[in-house]
Amino acid sequence: MTPDNHAIVRRFWSTANAANWDAFAALLSPDLVYEVPQTRERISGPEGLVEFFRTWPGAWWAEVVRTIVDAHSAVTVINFVTPTEQMTGITFFELSEGTITRLTDYWPSDYEPPARASPVVKRY
Repeated sequence: MTPDNHAIVRRFWSTANAANWDAFAALLSPDLVYEVPQTRERISGPEGLVEFFRTWPGAWWAEVVRTIVDAHSAVTVINFVTPTEQMTGITFFELSEGTITRLTDYWPSDYEPPARASPVVKRY
């Protein structure tokens, strides 16, 4: 049976929005790599990505605008909403055997990441 990659990607954002970190982590491969080329941030592993999302400084919500999915990858376009701003985010997903193995986030607007006290974020 082929995993439903569309459902996996939609669950990724819905569990993140709900701060359901156990369900969120269950979607991620143990070998997960997350990168934001624009800000040179890299995170390895599910625990790191949970920490990264969980510790975003302030309230946020990701509204999925568009999803494109094939057998091994997906792309979402989101409105990333905070109490003070809204940004467009484009996330590329690589999937294998029902889990997300790689995520690459792009932010079309100029963006400098907020200060965060978390050891999981590596700058390259």
